[in-house]
Amino acid sequence: MTRDLTNIAKPCPMCGSKRIYMPFPKIDVLYSVQIQCADCGLKGFKNVCKDVDIDEAMERTIEYWNTRV
Repeated sequence: MTRDLTNIAKPCPMCGSKRIYMPFPKIDVLYSVQIQCADCGLKGFKNVCKDVDIDEAMERTIEYWNTRV
């Protein structure tokens, strides 16, 4: 299951693609949340404590992607 972030996330810094998506987070001791470009495969990720709501963990990852230099 993936979440389409085309209108939420900034374009890929490597290839400029707007096709950005987020696979459903892996849940273990932490939430491991990935964000990825559908065209070139560039990935970003955040590990977030399970004390945080899963939706908030996903939003933090999107913010991380959008604030990169």
